[in-house]
Amino acid sequence: MSNPVRAEIEDLQGMIDLASLVFKSEMGKIFPVLFSQENVENMTIVKEGGRPVSMIGLLPREISFFGHRVKVGLVGSVCTHPDYRGKNYGAVNLVMAEELAIDMGLSLLIISGGRGLYQRFGAVRPPGMKRILVKPGRTASMREARISDIGKILDLYRMKPLRYFRNFSDFEKAFSTGYAEARKAKTFLSERAYITVVEREDSHFVIEYGGSSKDVISLTRGYIERTELTECIIVAERHFRAEESLPFEFPGTAKIISKRRFFDQMEGYFTEIMPSEDYDRFIETVERLSLAEFNQEVFCCSKFNGLPLSLPNYGFDYI
Repeated sequence: MSNPVRAEIEDLQGMIDLASLVFKSEMGKIFPVLFSQENVENMTIVKEGGRPVSMIGLLPREISFFGHRVKVGLVGSVCTHPDYRGKNYGAVNLVMAEELAIDMGLSLLIISGGRGLYQRFGAVRPPGMKRILVKPGRTASMREARISDIGKILDLYRMKPLRYFRNFSDFEKAFSTGYAEARKAKTFLSERAYITVVEREDSHFVIEYGGSSKDVISLTRGYIERTELTECIIVAERHFRAEESLPFEFPGTAKIISKRRFFDQMEGYFTEIMPSEDYDRFIETVERLSLAEFNQEVFCCSKFNGLPLSLPNYGFDYI
């Protein structure tokens, strides 16, 4: 059995070929930021015969939790060549990816998917989001967005209190692919909002948006009218305002990999949202929890105000 190693630039094409084979997609084209020379050393691989046969895609990012910044690693494109499965390569690769992420100063991994492999690794399912069914109604004037609109889109996106921080050039690359969440996507723009729409399971989903809840709904109605649909679904964070909504499962799992670092990065959030006496009790609780118990406390069940934490939907940040 070969040991996992940190990928190098000469491994990049082999990783693209491996992921494209397993996922039956042009992965280098769909995920140009993940599969780039600038990011390749953040990935871990197992090599056999001089080529990658198993890999973990890792992309360092930051999340804004209502203005408080957390350093995260997005994990995706996790795969092993069919001829090399059953050798535990995925598990050992994940362990090395976690060690690498800790060395990079990250405190949280967000993994695309909920496979048993990730649950055995210690990842948990964060609280879900809202599923808002939009029917025809009053619409906003709209048009399909162009790459020259990225500046305006980012202005609207930055209004969101729960979001990934985006580098302009990285977002430009992701937008130019015409994909979001590994599906063909189109983005539409009004004066005060934008939406990004994909098709899946015979339905149309808004998987990213910016602007007020009211303006996003109005723009979605414009999309319904434009495409002659009867309805469209908005996948929204929990603070999105809508008269009616249903639960929608978060499409991934998460694992805090450094309790101390995560707490340091989120301390401002906890002190801001908890009364002082609750905060003191929270500190006492955190100190006696194991890392696995802390993940449960933060993401699954907690009696403290502001918990459990929700994560932003992926949108263009999916890998």
